[in-house]
Amino acid sequence: MKYREHPPHESLSGHVKCFWTLERRYTPENPAEDVTPDAFIELIFNFGERYVLKREGRAGREMPGVFLVGLQKKPLRFRCDGMVKILAARFYAWGVLPFFGNRARETGVPGREWDELAAKLEPLVRAGNDDAAVAMLQDRFVEELLAATADPKQVRAAARMLHLQKGQFRVTELAERCGLSSRQLQRQFRDVVGVSPKALARLIRFEEIRKRLMFDPDRSLTDLAHEFEYTDQAHFIRDFREFADRTPGEFAREMRAIREIFHDRDNVVFLQAPPAASR
Repeated sequence: MKYREHPPHESLSGHVKCFWTLERRYTPENPAEDVTPDAFIELIFNFGERYVLKREGRAGREMPGVFLVGLQKKPLRFRCDGMVKILAARFYAWGVLPFFGNRARETGVPGREWDELAAKLEPLVRAGNDDAAVAMLQDRFVEELLAATADPKQVRAAARMLHLQKGQFRVTELAERCGLSSRQLQRQFRDVVGVSPKALARLIRFEEIRKRLMFDPDRSLTDLAHEFEYTDQAHFIRDFREFADRTPGEFAREMRAIREIFHDRDNVVFLQAPPAASR
Protein backbone atom coordinates (compact mmCIF):
# COMPACT_ATOMS: atom_id res chain seq x y z
CA MET A 1 0.00 0.00 0.00
CA LYS A 2 1.22 3.50 -0.87
CA TYR A 3 -0.37 6.49 0.86
CA ARG A 4 0.77 10.10 0.73
CA GLU A 5 -0.66 13.44 1.86
CA HIS A 6 -0.09 16.76 0.07
CA PRO A 7 -0.67 20.13 1.77
CA PRO A 8 -3.06 22.52 0.00
CA HIS A 9 -2.14 25.85 -1.54
CA GLU A 10 -2.47 28.76 0.89
CA SER A 11 -5.56 30.10 -0.92
CA LEU A 12 -7.33 26.79 -0.24
CA SER A 13 -6.12 26.22 3.32
CA GLY A 14 -9.39 27.42 4.83
CA HIS A 15 -11.31 24.85 2.78
CA VAL A 16 -9.05 21.86 2.19
CA LYS A 17 -7.17 20.02 4.94
CA CYS A 18 -5.05 18.05 2.49
CA PHE A 19 -4.90 16.17 -0.79
CA TRP A 20 -4.00 12.51 -0.61
CA THR A 21 -3.12 9.66 -2.91
CA LEU A 22 -3.53 5.95 -2.32
CA GLU A 23 -2.49 2.86 -4.21
CA ARG A 24 -3.75 -0.34 -2.63
CA ARG A 25 -4.53 -3.89 -3.66
CA TYR A 26 -7.50 -5.52 -1.93
CA THR A 27 -7.40 -9.30 -1.51
CA PRO A 28 -9.92 -11.93 -0.39
CA GLU A 29 -8.19 -11.82 2.99
CA ASN A 30 -8.47 -8.01 3.21
CA PRO A 31 -11.33 -7.02 0.90
CA ALA A 32 -12.73 -3.96 2.64
CA GLU A 33 -12.07 -0.39 3.71
CA ASP A 34 -13.88 0.82 6.83
CA VAL A 35 -14.54 4.58 6.96
CA THR A 36 -15.42 5.81 10.43
CA PRO A 37 -17.32 9.11 10.88
CA ASP A 38 -15.24 12.25 11.23
CA ALA A 39 -15.58 15.99 10.62
CA PHE A 40 -14.26 15.90 7.04
CA ILE A 41 -15.75 15.48 3.57
CA GLU A 42 -13.81 13.55 0.95
CA LEU A 43 -13.80 13.94 -2.83
CA ILE A 44 -12.56 10.64 -4.27
CA PHE A 45 -11.18 10.02 -7.77
CA ASN A 46 -10.66 6.26 -8.20
CA PHE A 47 -8.85 5.11 -11.35
CA GLY A 48 -8.72 1.45 -10.39
CA GLU A 49 -11.23 -1.25 -9.52
CA ARG A 50 -14.53 0.12 -8.29
CA TYR A 51 -15.55 0.16 -4.64
CA VAL A 52 -18.88 -1.33 -3.59
CA LEU A 53 -20.57 0.40 -0.67
CA LYS A 54 -22.06 -2.13 1.75
CA ARG A 55 -24.86 -1.01 4.05
CA GLU A 56 -26.82 -2.99 6.58
CA GLY A 57 -30.09 -4.26 5.15
CA ARG A 58 -29.37 -2.88 1.65
CA ALA A 59 -27.91 -4.25 -1.56
CA GLY A 60 -24.34 -3.30 -2.34
CA ARG A 61 -23.93 -0.10 -4.35
CA GLU A 62 -21.07 0.18 -6.84
CA MET A 63 -19.45 3.56 -6.54
CA PRO A 64 -18.59 5.58 -9.65
CA GLY A 65 -15.08 6.70 -10.52
CA VAL A 66 -15.70 10.06 -8.84
CA PHE A 67 -17.74 10.36 -5.66
CA LEU A 68 -18.14 12.33 -2.45
CA VAL A 69 -18.16 10.93 1.06
CA GLY A 70 -20.15 13.36 3.17
CA LEU A 71 -20.45 13.67 6.93
CA GLN A 72 -21.53 10.35 8.38
CA LYS A 73 -23.24 9.24 11.59
CA LYS A 74 -22.21 5.58 11.23
CA PRO A 75 -19.19 3.77 9.77
CA LEU A 76 -19.17 2.97 6.05
CA ARG A 77 -17.71 -0.21 4.57
CA PHE A 78 -16.34 -0.20 1.04
CA ARG A 79 -15.44 -3.56 -0.52
CA CYS A 80 -13.17 -3.97 -3.51
CA ASP A 81 -11.67 -6.76 -5.56
CA GLY A 82 -8.29 -5.67 -6.90
CA MET A 83 -6.16 -2.54 -7.16
CA VAL A 84 -7.35 1.03 -6.54
CA LYS A 85 -5.46 4.17 -7.59
CA ILE A 86 -6.93 7.14 -5.77
CA LEU A 87 -6.50 10.90 -5.82
CA ALA A 88 -8.60 12.64 -3.19
CA ALA A 89 -9.23 15.94 -1.43
CA ARG A 90 -10.14 16.10 2.26
CA PHE A 91 -12.34 19.13 2.96
CA TYR A 92 -13.21 20.73 6.25
CA ALA A 93 -16.93 20.41 6.91
CA TRP A 94 -17.39 24.16 6.53
CA GLY A 95 -15.16 24.48 3.47
CA VAL A 96 -16.94 22.44 0.85
CA LEU A 97 -19.95 24.65 0.03
CA PRO A 98 -18.31 26.85 -2.68
CA PHE A 99 -17.34 23.73 -4.64
CA PHE A 100 -20.29 21.35 -4.35
CA GLY A 101 -23.14 23.12 -2.55
CA ASN A 102 -25.56 20.77 -0.84
CA ARG A 103 -24.39 17.77 -2.87
CA ALA A 104 -21.69 17.16 -0.27
CA ARG A 105 -24.15 16.30 2.48
CA GLU A 106 -24.34 12.64 1.48
CA THR A 107 -22.21 10.04 -0.21
CA GLY A 108 -22.90 10.55 -3.89
CA VAL A 109 -21.87 11.89 -7.27
CA PRO A 110 -20.52 15.48 -7.27
CA GLY A 111 -21.53 16.28 -10.87
CA ARG A 112 -20.70 15.50 -14.48
CA GLU A 113 -18.12 18.29 -14.71
CA TRP A 114 -15.91 16.36 -12.26
CA ASP A 115 -16.01 13.31 -14.52
CA GLU A 116 -14.55 15.50 -17.26
CA LEU A 117 -11.74 16.53 -14.94
CA ALA A 118 -11.18 12.88 -14.01
CA ALA A 119 -10.46 12.09 -17.67
CA LYS A 120 -7.61 14.63 -17.57
CA LEU A 121 -6.30 13.43 -14.23
CA GLU A 122 -6.29 9.73 -15.05
CA PRO A 123 -3.14 9.61 -17.26
CA LEU A 124 -1.17 11.44 -14.55
CA VAL A 125 -2.33 9.15 -11.76
CA ARG A 126 -1.75 5.98 -13.77
CA ALA A 127 1.75 7.19 -14.63
CA GLY A 128 2.46 7.76 -10.93
CA ASN A 129 2.82 11.52 -11.42
CA ASP A 130 0.97 12.39 -8.22
CA ASP A 131 2.40 15.90 -7.85
CA ALA A 132 1.14 16.94 -11.28
CA ALA A 133 -2.27 15.37 -10.62
CA VAL A 134 -2.61 17.18 -7.29
CA ALA A 135 -1.55 20.46 -8.95
CA MET A 136 -4.22 20.05 -11.64
CA LEU A 137 -6.93 19.28 -9.09
CA GLN A 138 -5.80 22.16 -6.94
CA ASP A 139 -5.95 24.57 -9.88
CA ARG A 140 -9.53 23.50 -10.48
CA PHE A 141 -10.47 24.20 -6.87
CA VAL A 142 -8.85 27.64 -7.03
CA GLU A 143 -10.87 28.45 -10.16
CA GLU A 144 -14.09 27.25 -8.52
CA LEU A 145 -13.36 29.27 -5.40
CA LEU A 146 -12.63 32.43 -7.36
CA ALA A 147 -15.83 32.06 -9.35
CA ALA A 148 -17.80 31.68 -6.13
CA THR A 149 -16.17 34.67 -4.42
CA ALA A 150 -15.69 37.12 -7.31
CA ASP A 151 -16.05 40.76 -6.24
CA PRO A 152 -17.33 42.90 -9.15
CA LYS A 153 -16.19 46.07 -7.34
CA GLN A 154 -12.56 44.99 -7.49
CA VAL A 155 -12.85 44.17 -11.17
CA ARG A 156 -14.54 47.49 -11.97
CA ALA A 157 -11.76 49.30 -10.09
CA ALA A 158 -9.16 47.41 -12.12
CA ALA A 159 -10.92 48.25 -15.39
CA ARG A 160 -11.09 51.94 -14.44
CA MET A 161 -7.36 51.91 -13.70
CA LEU A 162 -6.70 50.53 -17.15
CA HIS A 163 -8.69 53.37 -18.71
CA LEU A 164 -6.98 56.03 -16.59
CA GLN A 165 -3.55 54.65 -17.47
CA LYS A 166 -4.47 54.28 -21.16
CA GLY A 167 -4.03 50.52 -21.03
CA GLN A 168 -0.46 50.70 -19.76
CA PHE A 169 -0.83 48.74 -16.53
CA ARG A 170 0.86 45.38 -16.28
CA VAL A 171 -1.39 42.62 -14.96
CA THR A 172 0.87 41.98 -11.95
CA GLU A 173 0.79 45.68 -10.99
CA LEU A 174 -2.96 45.83 -11.48
CA ALA A 175 -3.48 42.76 -9.30
CA GLU A 176 -1.34 44.25 -6.52
CA ARG A 177 -3.34 47.50 -6.60
CA CYS A 178 -6.55 45.47 -6.20
CA GLY A 179 -5.18 43.19 -3.50
CA LEU A 180 -5.47 40.09 -5.72
CA SER A 181 -3.09 37.59 -7.19
CA SER A 182 -2.56 37.76 -10.95
CA ARG A 183 -4.50 34.51 -11.33
CA GLN A 184 -7.41 35.83 -9.26
CA LEU A 185 -7.56 39.02 -11.29
CA GLN A 186 -7.50 37.15 -14.61
CA ARG A 187 -10.30 34.82 -13.51
CA GLN A 188 -12.55 37.50 -12.01
CA PHE A 189 -11.95 39.86 -14.94
CA ARG A 190 -13.17 37.25 -17.42
CA ASP A 191 -16.23 36.50 -15.27
CA VAL A 192 -17.25 40.16 -14.87
CA VAL A 193 -15.93 41.90 -18.02
CA GLY A 194 -15.92 38.99 -20.45
CA VAL A 195 -12.29 39.41 -21.56
CA SER A 196 -8.91 39.25 -19.86
CA PRO A 197 -7.23 42.39 -18.43
CA LYS A 198 -4.62 42.13 -21.19
CA ALA A 199 -7.28 42.07 -23.92
CA LEU A 200 -9.03 45.13 -22.49
CA ALA A 201 -5.70 46.94 -22.08
CA ARG A 202 -4.88 46.31 -25.75
CA LEU A 203 -8.23 47.76 -26.81
CA ILE A 204 -7.77 50.84 -24.61
CA ARG A 205 -4.23 51.37 -25.87
CA PHE A 206 -5.33 51.04 -29.49
CA GLU A 207 -8.16 53.54 -29.00
CA GLU A 208 -5.78 56.05 -27.42
CA ILE A 209 -3.28 55.73 -30.28
CA ARG A 210 -6.05 56.00 -32.86
CA LYS A 211 -7.25 59.25 -31.26
CA ARG A 212 -3.71 60.65 -31.24
CA LEU A 213 -3.34 59.96 -34.96
CA MET A 214 -6.78 61.39 -35.75
CA PHE A 215 -5.87 64.77 -34.27
CA ASP A 216 -2.17 64.72 -35.11
CA PRO A 217 -1.51 62.45 -38.12
CA ASP A 218 2.01 63.88 -38.51
CA ARG A 219 3.05 62.51 -35.13
CA SER A 220 6.07 60.22 -35.18
CA LEU A 221 4.98 56.59 -35.19
CA THR A 222 8.27 55.62 -33.56
CA ASP A 223 7.59 58.02 -30.69
CA LEU A 224 4.07 56.62 -30.31
CA ALA A 225 5.34 53.06 -30.18
CA HIS A 226 7.86 54.09 -27.52
CA GLU A 227 5.30 56.07 -25.49
CA PHE A 228 2.92 53.12 -25.36
CA GLU A 229 5.73 50.72 -24.46
CA TYR A 230 5.76 48.50 -27.52
CA THR A 231 8.85 46.35 -27.61
CA ASP A 232 9.44 47.08 -31.30
CA GLN A 233 7.87 48.77 -34.32
CA ALA A 234 6.70 45.47 -35.83
CA HIS A 235 4.67 44.66 -32.71
CA PHE A 236 3.12 48.13 -32.79
CA ILE A 237 2.13 47.80 -36.46
CA ARG A 238 0.78 44.27 -36.00
CA ASP A 239 -1.31 45.28 -32.97
CA PHE A 240 -2.79 48.32 -34.73
CA ARG A 241 -3.57 46.42 -37.92
CA GLU A 242 -5.39 43.71 -35.94
CA PHE A 243 -7.92 46.25 -34.68
CA ALA A 244 -8.04 48.72 -37.59
CA ASP A 245 -7.45 46.52 -40.66
CA ARG A 246 -4.76 48.96 -41.67
CA THR A 247 -1.32 49.92 -40.44
CA PRO A 248 -0.83 53.05 -38.31
CA GLY A 249 0.96 54.63 -41.27
CA GLU A 250 -2.00 53.97 -43.58
CA PHE A 251 -4.40 55.32 -40.97
CA ALA A 252 -2.29 58.47 -40.53
CA ARG A 253 -2.32 59.07 -44.30
CA GLU A 254 -6.11 58.80 -44.33
CA MET A 255 -6.32 61.33 -41.49
CA ARG A 256 -3.97 63.71 -43.35
CA ALA A 257 -6.16 63.48 -46.45
CA ILE A 258 -9.26 64.30 -44.40
CA ARG A 259 -7.43 67.22 -42.79
CA GLU A 260 -6.52 68.58 -46.21
CA ILE A 261 -10.19 68.56 -47.20
CA PHE A 262 -11.29 70.48 -44.13
CA HIS A 263 -8.42 72.97 -44.36
CA ASP A 264 -9.77 74.05 -47.72
CA ARG A 265 -12.57 76.38 -46.58
CA ASP A 266 -14.19 76.31 -50.03
CA ASN A 267 -15.03 72.67 -49.48
CA VAL A 268 -16.66 73.16 -46.08
CA VAL A 269 -20.43 73.46 -46.16
CA PHE A 270 -22.40 74.47 -43.06
CA LEU A 271 -25.91 73.15 -42.93
CA GLN A 272 -28.46 75.05 -40.90
CA ALA A 273 -31.47 73.31 -39.49
CA PRO A 274 -34.75 74.73 -40.88
CA PRO A 275 -36.69 76.97 -38.50
CA ALA A 276 -39.30 75.27 -36.43
CA ALA A 277 -42.78 75.48 -37.91
CA SER A 278 -44.91 78.14 -36.28
CA ARG A 279 -47.84 76.89 -34.25
